[in-house]
Amino acid sequence: MQSEEGHEEANAKEAFALLGHEIRLEILLALLVDWKAARTEPVSYAALMNTVEMVDSGKFNYHLDKLRDVYVEKVNDGYVPTASATALYRDVLAHRPMDTLTIKNHSLDMDCPVCGEATALTYERGFVTIDCQHCTEWVGFTSPFPHTGVEQRDIDELLTAIDTRVKLHTELLRHDQCPDCSGTVAVDLRLEEFTNEPFVTVDCQTCSLTIGLDVLGMVRGDNRVTDALQTVGIDPSLPVWELPTGTAFIDSQTPPRVGVRVTSEDGTVTVVLNESLDSVSLITDRQP
Repeated sequence: MQSEEGHEEANAKEAFALLGHEIRLEILLALLVDWKAARTEPVSYAALMNTVEMVDSGKFNYHLDKLRDVYVEKVNDGYVPTASATALYRDVLAHRPMDTLTIKNHSLDMDCPVCGEATALTYERGFVTIDCQHCTEWVGFTSPFPHTGVEQRDIDELLTAIDTRVKLHTELLRHDQCPDCSGTVAVDLRLEEFTNEPFVTVDCQTCSLTIGLDVLGMVRGDNRVTDALQTVGIDPSLPVWELPTGTAFIDSQTPPRVGVRVTSEDGTVTVVLNESLDSVSLITDRQP
């Protein structure tokens, strides 16, 4: 019996193999030229064949049939690209090969929450990382981010864009939806490898997306948590890497529940989270 990982690999190979011919790519690109989502006008068989500059109808039919019902759909007036084709096209444009874009240790106006020293931003291999330049005790933050989004922004704009993207993705995950493929997700409440503190990892059940955040970062979009943080003078709109780390703890092994306790001059907020990413317990203690 094929493992889940082997099944995913086979699906990926099949998807790539379907586009492993220049004629099929030409057919697909011809259909994507005037793509307008559900309002895309179909391209007739004759027009499509003419655009691809094919004269051998047998060869053309062979490659067109390979794409049908996967990347191309036959409708009454001709052919249109499927949602899978347009999603793939957008991803290719977003992650197309370009000159290597790298940012090395750009100093940020933010101190490490552990040692108080300077932090810096690095961007390489498509990942943005924010970490401390002086200690290894702070886990920091890392996330994939398309290089097109980096090229078009200065550092301040980039930081805002990254945090906005993380917020949106986290909210989708909290509602059991992968931000990449809309599939369902699996939640793992575990100890973080480096700090040995509770950590939340979310894996898509369909694609390879994995997102990991600390407890507070994962639930900061919950209105109850937002209100509680504001009550004790903590700004919930801070970027995820600037939120207070608090004290994380395991509330229960069975069923799995993790929590975090955040303290400010105005009081303490304690949040407990379950595998459904619901705030099952929220306690606010204000200082008199």
